[in-house]
Formats: sequence, C-alpha cells, structure tokens
Amino acid sequence: MHKAVIGGGVAAAVIVGAGAWWAVGNAVEDQTSERGTCGGATWELSAEAEDDGTEVSAELQSSGPGEEWQVELLRGEASLLDGSRTTDEDGEIDVDAYSSGNPGDATYTVTFSPAEGEPCTATLGS
Repeated sequence: MHKAVIGGGVAAAVIVGAGAWWAVGNAVEDQTSERGTCGGATWELSAEAEDDGTEVSAELQSSGPGEEWQVELLRGEASLLDGSRTTDEDGEIDVDAYSSGNPGDATYTVTFSPAEGEPCTATLGS
C-alpha cells in the first residue's frame, strides 16, 4: 500500500512539474522584451499578448524631466504611434500601442529622437 501511495505522489509531482514547464514556455511566447542604453538614456521595448492581439510598450529613461523627444513606434513598416512626448518628473517617457497578431509574429521598432543628439532605436522580434 505504501509503494502505491509513493508511486502516486511521484507521478503527481511529475505531472505538476510538466504543467509548470508548459506554462512557463507559453508565457515566454506570449511576452517578450529587450532593454538597452544609448547616449545618456536607457530604454525598454516589450510586446505582450492581450485581447487577441499585442500590446506594445516602449519606455525611455533619460537624464531629466521636461525633455522633448520625438517617438515613433512601428510594427514592421506600419506606424503604431508617431509624435512628440515630454519626459515626466522622473525623466521617463512611457508609450503603449495595440497591434493585431501575436507578439512573436512581427518586428517592432521604437525610435526616441531627442531635440539634440543621436536617436535611440530599439528592435524587438525577428
């Protein structure tokens, strides 16, 4: 009887472990992100599955508040967002856009261009 209980417990642990591995694998496919630096700024670009599409988020952390940056967010060649943004009191710009498709089926690019200096460009995807 004890062997049956132990065997059942081991089988249950294997099934739970396999389920967790599957869930983590799918979560990686449902969300992806990249981080980097350029000039005196840091950036993050991410894409996450949401409502039968993809939410694309881009964040820039610059040196200070009140800086104006031109922001362009693309899915492949299609523009998701294009306009001027000003850093908040923490020196950050956060933008979000919604796109069709899954996070892994396209290339996303964001370009943050300051009034003076070199632009920061980030790419996510194939």
